Amino acid sequence: MSIKKDIKKVVYLLKNKINASKYKKAKELYFNQNYTNTKRLIIFFVPSGSNRISGGILSICSIYRIVKNLKQLHNSDVIASYLPNKKDDDFKYRTFENEMIIYNFHEIEATFLNLEYLQIHVPEIMVSVFKDKEAKLKSFYEFIKKIKTTELNILNQNDLFMPSLDHINFLKSKFNSATITVAHKKYATLEKREKYNLPLHLLSPWLNPVPYKVRSYEEKENLIIYSPDKIQWIPNETLLTKNEIIKNLESKLPNYLFKEIKDLKYDDYKELASKAKFSITFGEGLDGYFTETVFSGGISFAVYNEYFFSEEFKNLETLFYSFNDLSEKIVNKIKSLDNKAEFDKVHQKIGNIVNKIYSLNHLENDLKEYYTKKYDFE
Repeated sequence: MSIKKDIKKVVYLLKNKINASKYKKAKELYFNQNYTNTKRLIIFFVPSGSNRISGGILSICSIYRIVKNLKQLHNSDVIASYLPNKKDDDFKYRTFENEMIIYNFHEIEATFLNLEYLQIHVPEIMVSVFKDKEAKLKSFYEFIKKIKTTELNILNQNDLFMPSLDHINFLKSKFNSATITVAHKKYATLEKREKYNLPLHLLSPWLNPVPYKVRSYEEKENLIIYSPDKIQWIPNETLLTKNEIIKNLESKLPNYLFKEIKDLKYDDYKELASKAKFSITFGEGLDGYFTETVFSGGISFAVYNEYFFSEEFKNLETLFYSFNDLSEKIVNKIKSLDNKAEFDKVHQKIGNIVNKIYSLNHLENDLKEYYTKKYDFE
């Protein structure tokens, strides 16, 4: 190995050693300020990776913050952790503003030795790990076995990602009791409660840890933002690709700038959303790309997906039956909406629906009901 490469390696190792030391001290300080003589603990398991961002992560961070502030209801300390079989040297999500400090589970095992009550919140995409990696999670199961009262909650952020009943039943068998909280009104139903055989409660989805920046029509730019998804939610078959749809729009709407939401920090994305007149989501439809543009004063377009959109959205003029339908009609729709009177009328119409379903107050009230065991479906 060359001297130059040797020097680079030493600098890299020193830098990471220093960072690891900084992270450890920061976590120790936070721990000493927030956890003393803990007998009751609530753990949120979260995905590893400090540069990760998704609607699910944003939502969990918002739920975490509210649950911490509801200590008078549950009388527990609240902490975030990576999965027991994961390790991460960082302790923060760094691509958006949030107050979550994340621990490795071995730190929790080593520190909380006198727990009498434990509740864990597990995102639906993580549930299968607890059965599939059972042998590697032996210390986790030994840890919870020592605790008198244990509760499991599965955070169902997307019903399409829910694990098999076999995986759910395996994990819930390790706890005294279990529940499911869901993020969409569309699948907060008695049918789902009976399918999973667990009490089920709606937690209104809320992504943004800080207020949205709202711009009026006059303040907005001729900017159309669109989601990074590939076309996936297709009620009717289409051979169109996202790139073909965007190129068609660019050729017919030359006065607009088109910007894909990709490789951006969340706060930078929100700034773009506040500037944009319109957004197009190619994902599930009723997602952050749809709702957050509305919260920022804009108008969103999507393909109506009955799996996520509830009935009140059905006749909105900015929703289409398929991506073929969207491609054929969206240009004329954008042209017709690009004046203050029509823009404000349609934005208000969409906003009235979105704001009935999504708000920080709704989420706070839903969590208060959850922690007083007033479940939507007992």
